[in-house]
Amino acid sequence: MKLQRRFLLGIAALAASLSFGLAPAMAQGKVLTIGTPIAPFTLDPSLSGNGRAGTALMPAYEPLVRERADGSYEPALAASWKVAPDFKEVTFTLRDAKFSDGEPVTAAAVKKSFEYWRSKKGPFTVNFLSVTAVDATDVHHLTVKLNEAQPSIVGLFNGYWNAAAIISPKAIDTPSVLGTQTFGAGPYKLDPAATISRKSYTYVKNEHYYDKKRQIWDKIVITVFEDQNSGIQSMKSGQTQVLISDPITAQANAASLPKDIRLVSEPVGWIGMIFLDRDGKVNPVLKDVRVRRAINMALNRPLIGRALFGNYIEPSVQMQGKGFMGYDAANEDKLPYSLDKAKALLAEAGYPNGISFTLSYVNSSLNATLNQAIVAQLKRAGITVKTLEYQGFGPMIGAFAKKEADVLLFSSNFGPPNVARFQTLMPKGSLNPYGSEDPEMLKLIAEATKLPVAKSEATWKKVYARVVDQAWFAPIGAAHGVYFVSDKIKMPKMGASLVVDIINMEPAK
Repeated sequence: MKLQRRFLLGIAALAASLSFGLAPAMAQGKVLTIGTPIAPFTLDPSLSGNGRAGTALMPAYEPLVRERADGSYEPALAASWKVAPDFKEVTFTLRDAKFSDGEPVTAAAVKKSFEYWRSKKGPFTVNFLSVTAVDATDVHHLTVKLNEAQPSIVGLFNGYWNAAAIISPKAIDTPSVLGTQTFGAGPYKLDPAATISRKSYTYVKNEHYYDKKRQIWDKIVITVFEDQNSGIQSMKSGQTQVLISDPITAQANAASLPKDIRLVSEPVGWIGMIFLDRDGKVNPVLKDVRVRRAINMALNRPLIGRALFGNYIEPSVQMQGKGFMGYDAANEDKLPYSLDKAKALLAEAGYPNGISFTLSYVNSSLNATLNQAIVAQLKRAGITVKTLEYQGFGPMIGAFAKKEADVLLFSSNFGPPNVARFQTLMPKGSLNPYGSEDPEMLKLIAEATKLPVAKSEATWKKVYARVVDQAWFAPIGAAHGVYFVSDKIKMPKMGASLVVDIINMEPAK
């Protein structure tokens, strides 16, 4: 789930032609039309992005559980579950269900899907490094065992994490089909004949879905608007009913929206810089924590927030936002904006004449605009920033593998720290590609994960305080997840679920 946004490419004519193409479909029945800024890298759940970047998976793949806005879980393919007292084991009881190709959903099928997902070594397999066994004890019971306590063990199998996008065993036997078709047990299935890869995706009802009353729409159409301005125009013309967007676009358009379009937003994620090269292997200056702190202190976060995001960001130096476990207001004073202190820290580290680094990002309107602001601000502290733009997530991952990136501009969601830690803080995390380790941080994480969630708040605050002290990141703030929504659509809150599942988008009554 992530907040990545494609940069403005001047394709309004193309977007308009796609929008006109939706009109006949809307006349045929109840059609939900959604705009997204992110063209899917692949439809294979093992390699796809998640959250907003995984929007194209949502209609077709049913998870074991869904997370509600209040943080509780509702049954999906799993009708119930039981967690062991030591949080090292969970047993799911599956309901009677079928995949869209007619194959039955069994414990053996779920196990096969999970094992396939792990074998592909995608961006989220790190979440499951502690899994020691997945046992299909009978047709309807699946037990997952870990070698360490995981109080959020059920949450690993919710819709946000792609391991829960259960794939038909028949499709896994011919995995080449997974990149361009869907084989899930969700309420809908992709209609390849009505789909244009990387432009528009059409879904029709899965005739085998177990809960017909949740198949509210006859058809769902997801259109890619790499140019968010084209998406806004499609909303205003009535061709698109929901537009997945970003806080900068929200700020730019909030005052000019017609009465039949509203903004739905909540602060659900961080945005800022990740110091990938904390050991100085690519850029030696980044090994010094004083340099990383100086970069943080050269950022005027409130100014950036007001200028670019308006009311759709809360300036912060932390990786967890207010209301999420681990946030501590005391950390906000540790890296205050001060050009004088930033320059002094650079001089103390041996760089009185300043430093330089390369800031890379995946092409999006959000990233490109924020990149310009960061470059301008850091220049005032004697920090020269070169920029490198990746045309998609594939090139970004390739740069990680070759150790060509030193700092990354990125955004991702908050979440339960027992899960959120995997991507950002652990040595094998997808956002820690060079395997940085801090012994004190790892010790605190180990202590926190052994505690029940209700008793772990104080320890997680210590973890995230250590993250700020070591300046592993330079967040700009807690950014809002943003949706432009037609008054014809009932939209639930995001909350702990971080994104709005398409199955919960309903017609307004």
